[in-house]
Amino acid sequence: MHYLVAEVFGNKHLIGLLIVIILFTSIYHIAFKNKSIKTRKMLIIFLIIFYILEIIKLTYITIGEGSFPIYQLPLHLCSLPLYLYPLLVFFKNSRFIESFIKPTAYSLIMIAGIMALALPTNILGGADKWLPLGDNILPIISFAFHGLMVFSSLMLIKSKYYVYNKTDYARTMIIGIIYATIAMIFNLILDKDFMLLNKATGSPLGFIMDISKVLYILSMVGSFAILTGFVFIITKSLVIKNSEYKTKENYI
Repeated sequence: MHYLVAEVFGNKHLIGLLIVIILFTSIYHIAFKNKSIKTRKMLIIFLIIFYILEIIKLTYITIGEGSFPIYQLPLHLCSLPLYLYPLLVFFKNSRFIESFIKPTAYSLIMIAGIMALALPTNILGGADKWLPLGDNILPIISFAFHGLMVFSSLMLIKSKYYVYNKTDYARTMIIGIIYATIAMIFNLILDKDFMLLNKATGSPLGFIMDISKVLYILSMVGSFAILTGFVFIITKSLVIKNSEYKTKENYI
């Protein structure tokens, strides 16, 4: 596990964000803009890249530390793509996928990606510059992975693979709470910090842990509940705005 030396919102962080934005904007314009998006092919590509990046990361850490890093078990919030995308690809006609997994893949994966890139306390690495690249293997993988999280979520709604429903917030929160519960169980068993719910490693709300662990966990869950709500409020407003625009078009 690497800890922050580079400054959040410092040169390294901002340059990393800029590269991620340019990279995925370029990918969108080259591969997706003004083209018919075959959703299954798109999902498979996302699935493969997520797994490739995860395998490279785990292999690199295992070689460096001489043993498998238990703290890197895929039980973090940012590990959600590793579970949700196989479900989206291989169980596409399931009502459960439509009702629960699609909105979760859209909202929670996007929130986790944005939060990790905005406050990269656990992924920015120990060097204060991106060069030499050899000192930044894990940060490069992490920025690519979390950038893909945001990009893939936006593409789910852009391609109309995910379509907003007013019950999506509640269903997403159910999946999120179940996942958080599983992470907390493994935290108890392994004494790790999955989803930052046990030791608050790098958490922006870590100061609350000094007051009460229960209050800290409730604050973390509550914060993501609020952020998830914002995502769906914005999504709903955009859907309504788009519907009104199309209605006006029909009268022209």
